[in-house]
Amino acid sequence: MLPADTESESYRFYKSLNEDILLKPNEFNEWDMQFENGDVVNVTGYESLQNAICIAIMTRFKELKNPLYADFGCRIHELIKANKSRMVEYKIELFITEVLTNMRRVKKINWIKVTDNPNNEFFKYLVEFSVTSIYDKIVEGEVNL
Repeated sequence: MLPADTESESYRFYKSLNEDILLKPNEFNEWDMQFENGDVVNVTGYESLQNAICIAIMTRFKELKNPLYADFGCRIHELIKANKSRMVEYKIELFITEVLTNMRRVKKINWIKVTDNPNNEFFKYLVEFSVTSIYDKIVEGEVNL
């Protein structure tokens, strides 16, 4: 079992938002587990929800072979070789909306913003989002694609 701060507010009051291993991107946008004192970092509560959203977006649709997760993942990977256009931006927003809608821990999607060429990086999109969790707390995050 991963070490967890059992005294934290997130752990004590927001357990149904689950626990997870903290993932963070590096400067090349490659996501990996985070380590602290030789062990993986565990996140709970709202941090876990933000982490789970990023995992769901970055997992290809139907990639997992576990029957419990038959429809898990995001179709955004279908757009990897698509030429940039307003339609691609719309599809990115649509696919992420679908992922967020299917998450039990998300009560409401407040907004999703897709930015083309963030920081003059011409082959990227930046996706920012805000959702309300099942505990009526707003959680915001972003994913570089």
